[in-house]
Amino acid sequence: MVEEKKKRKNIVKDVSFRVVKATLKAILVYLIYFLLAPMLAPLFGLIPGIMESIEAFVAVYIVLMILGDLAERTIFQYFFSTARALFFMAYLLLSMGNGVISTSYENFSLTVNLTLFYTIAVTLSLLGVASSILQAINFMSERAEATSGLQPPQKA
Repeated sequence: MVEEKKKRKNIVKDVSFRVVKATLKAILVYLIYFLLAPMLAPLFGLIPGIMESIEAFVAVYIVLMILGDLAERTIFQYFFSTARALFFMAYLLLSMGNGVISTSYENFSLTVNLTLFYTIAVTLSLLGVASSILQAINFMSERAEATSGLQPPQKA
């Protein structure tokens, strides 16, 4: 009976720690966005609709980050991590198109080729997807070893 109460207290303590951790990370990310958005507002004025797009990106990214933190030490943590990396890749694909951004203001035209940046960002995102999948495989193999009773030999 006493052992059950200790176990419940540990579970409550663990879940509350996860909630606090997820909340602090979400506040930190939103605070960074909140501080950077006014500085980049003149640039956002040149490209119509980009501010709304960035707000939606930040909101979805924060939600996936919170869900991943709340699902810590479960297989769902890796699902949400993979979803976050895939969402980042999809956002880049949809927002940047072919990697060339051009805008004009009165008689001034500006064309920027961001293909190299785009390639690097997508490659890093693919590495994030691969890392999440490998971590999920490792998690499941450790879980299978623990439940089967076959523990690897201990180092001396």
